[in-house]
Amino acid sequence: MSDDRKTQSTDVFSSQLNIETKKFFFDLKENRKGQYLRITEVSGGRSSIVIPVNGLKDFQDQVQGIIDKASKK
Repeated sequence: MSDDRKTQSTDVFSSQLNIETKKFFFDLKENRKGQYLRITEVSGGRSSIVIPVNGLKDFQDQVQGIIDKASKK
C-alpha cells in the first residue's frame, strides 16, 4: 500500500451551519487511525480543528458548559 493510501481519509458524514457571515463545516472522517471530527470555519479565511471521536463527549461537555454560562447573561 502506498503512503498516500495509508494517510487518506474517507468521509463518513458532513453537515454545514451558517451563522451571520460565517460558514461552519462539520465533517466526520475516518482514516487508518480511526474516526475524527473536523470543524472548519470559513469567513474570509479558513481554519479547522480536529477532534478524535473518542474525545467528542468531553468536547461536548465543555461546549455545553459554555452554553450554560452564556445563557445566564
